[in-house]
Formats: sequence, C-alpha cells, structure tokens
Amino acid sequence: MTRAARKVVVVAALGGAAWWLASCRDIPAPEGGVVAISNITLPSPGLVVNDTMRDSNGVAVPLQVTAFGVDGEPITPPTTPMFIVLDTGAHLVGPLLIGDDAGTTVRVVGSVGSLQTQLVSVKVTESPDTLVAADSTLHHKTYQLESAADSVANSADLSVLVQHRGATTSGVEAVIVHYAIDKKPAGSGEGETAVLVNGSRLSARDTTDATGKASRTARLRLGALTAFGADTVVVSATSSYRGSTIGTVQFTIIYTQQP
Repeated sequence: MTRAARKVVVVAALGGAAWWLASCRDIPAPEGGVVAISNITLPSPGLVVNDTMRDSNGVAVPLQVTAFGVDGEPITPPTTPMFIVLDTGAHLVGPLLIGDDAGTTVRVVGSVGSLQTQLVSVKVTESPDTLVAADSTLHHKTYQLESAADSVANSADLSVLVQHRGATTSGVEAVIVHYAIDKKPAGSGEGETAVLVNGSRLSARDTTDATGKASRTARLRLGALTAFGADTVVVSATSSYRGSTIGTVQFTIIYTQQP
C-alpha cells in the first residue's frame, strides 16, 4: 500500500511527454476518505501488441487500483483511479492498456486523488500461438533408496517454449504456462506421491522468460510410495491466449530404483 504521509510523487504531462516531479509536503485530510491505495493490479504479466490485457479466461480486464479507508477496508463503492503510461509502446483507452509496439517494456503509474502507486512495468509482445517442447518429452531418472521417509527424486526440467509463428518464429515472453500431473504412482496415504516444484517450492505454473521458455520439475516422494522399482509420472503443460488453448505438451518421467 501507498500511505498518505510525508512524500507525494506528482506526474506531469506536456505535449505527450511524461516525467516525474517529486516534492515533499504535508498532505491534508484524506480526500474522499482515502488514506491508502494498492499497487496496480495486472490481469496478466504481459500485453500483446494490438490487444488489451486479458485474464486467464481470455476476458479483457482493465487496470485496477484499490483504495482503502481509515478502517483499512476497501472503499465501497470503489473509487475511479487514473492511469498514465510513461513510455511509448502502449497507450490507454480509459483503464484499458493497449499494446502498440512488440518488444518494448512500458511503465505505468496509477493514482487516486493525490495518492500514487509505484511504477509497474509491462512487457509488450507478439501474440502467443504455439506451445512446443523445448527438448525431450521422455525422461529417465534413477535413484538409490537410502532413507525413504525423507527422500525424493527430482526429474530434469520439464521445459516448453511459447512461440509466435509469423514470417519468422520467435519466443514470446510473459506468458503463463500451467503444469498438471496426469498420472502418478499409487500411494501409502502419506501425502502425494508426486508433486510439481520450482526449486524447493511447490509450484504448478511458470511465466515464460525472454526466450519464451517455461519449466517445472516433477518430484517423486519416495516416502509416500507403496512399492519401489520402476514408477511413471506423466505431466502435461498447457497455455492459452484469448481463452483458446495454444498447445499441450505431455512429459513422461520414468523413475527407476538402482540396486
């Protein structure tokens, strides 16, 4: 949250240009009962050129800022925030952010009364239309059973590429890829036998990097298995744009105990 306190940042615009002017002054009583505002809420991490920002269902969603009253609760009815784009590459139609130039990053600031949000950066990209495997979809992983109670076996990265296929094929940044476990071994009742992770953290989704790549790892939890030997885990990765799936990649990981 941005608190109504010692400093306020004023955005000035002249002739289509925008810059920051910072000044220190005391702020009078809260305007309209607003004492704090949230950061800008983005419906997605990226913005496609010639389109607006969309949620996971493909529905166009405006930029949003929540205003809070003296009781710390969101003000009802919601206030109407103002937004400014500080860079070329995108423009605003009301609270809708529209992409103009793929390959650019734009900074956006919002305000309610005299309170302003922190800057948020948005990637403007080509449209994602294809999801493919970045490498092999068949993985073999061996493990040695020492202490099954606290042992795990991690697969290699299960990597995919989100692409735009035009005159040339390019990777698309800032696209969400969802991972799901389609098949896993039977369990002993001691929790899930297989989970998806990012390092040490449970995670079933990733956002593509500058090359269009996303990845997650499948972890076999040996302490939850009923038997040991050869076990198969099947994982699918999917992504979508404007509510339509752009592809599904399925990975098979075969875990084998080493004698």
